[in-house]
Amino acid sequence: MRLKIQHITRFAYPAPVCNNHNEVRLMPINDERQTCTDFSLVTSPLSHVFHYNLPTGRVHHFNVRQEHRQLIVTAMSHVITQPSDAIADLPFGGPDLDYYESGDIRQDYAEYLMPTARVPDNLDLDSLIQAARSHSDTLDTASFLMSLNSVLHRVLTYKQGATDVDTPLQTVIETRVGVCQDFAHLMLAICRRVGIPARYTSGYLYTRGVSGSDSDIIDGDAMHAWIECLLPDNRWHGFDPANGVVAGEAFVRVHFGRDYGDVVPMRGVFAGPQARTLDVSVSVGEDEA
Repeated sequence: MRLKIQHITRFAYPAPVCNNHNEVRLMPINDERQTCTDFSLVTSPLSHVFHYNLPTGRVHHFNVRQEHRQLIVTAMSHVITQPSDAIADLPFGGPDLDYYESGDIRQDYAEYLMPTARVPDNLDLDSLIQAARSHSDTLDTASFLMSLNSVLHRVLTYKQGATDVDTPLQTVIETRVGVCQDFAHLMLAICRRVGIPARYTSGYLYTRGVSGSDSDIIDGDAMHAWIECLLPDNRWHGFDPANGVVAGEAFVRVHFGRDYGDVVPMRGVFAGPQARTLDVSVSVGEDEA
């Protein structure tokens, strides 16, 4: 699937600001599932954009030194995703708990098993875990994750603006309302509680490319979040509880980490008044080039 993605971020300030330094995590990664054939990042006012690479993705950074009252950052991506049957790729089979009890697995992927500020280990998760297990007919991890993905999609209500980046996950559990970030954090918490290494993934979703998609598929016009779990085939597989689907070729991966704090699309500091307004627009469509 060939996709073209435009991501525009606009900041407006009530008075002139300067020395506006930002880090940006918006470039899709290259791996065996997708290839970013072209990427550009342009700022207004213009600035020299630098970058460095991390194992989790590429980070761009820039500094606008002159005074300005508006900052616009435009990221353009062209990506080719590989055709796949995401469900058929899952390693269904018999009991596989021994895989996760291995000392090597727990040591090598410790950062994706430990709690974080946004995904603490003191949450009330028992009822959700039991619900997922009761709907899974077999004992393999892939079936449990498919069930958990469906349970969270069913019991939580997606509502744009219902939470923000600082809303505690326990609040989401109690109100059962949130956005894709909350769905992802909650599934991370459950996976880590039962010993499955899991990581937060940011990116884009081409909603028309989701198998069986309809008007209920969300986040085609915004940056999206889902999770990836390490399964006994030694591969990371994506699950999107906000939409109740397994991540396939319609998903474009940008960055991954322990939680949202590791993949913030854009963060920075500047000299000037603290107040500002933010507007983000995203479009994802098929690339005819």
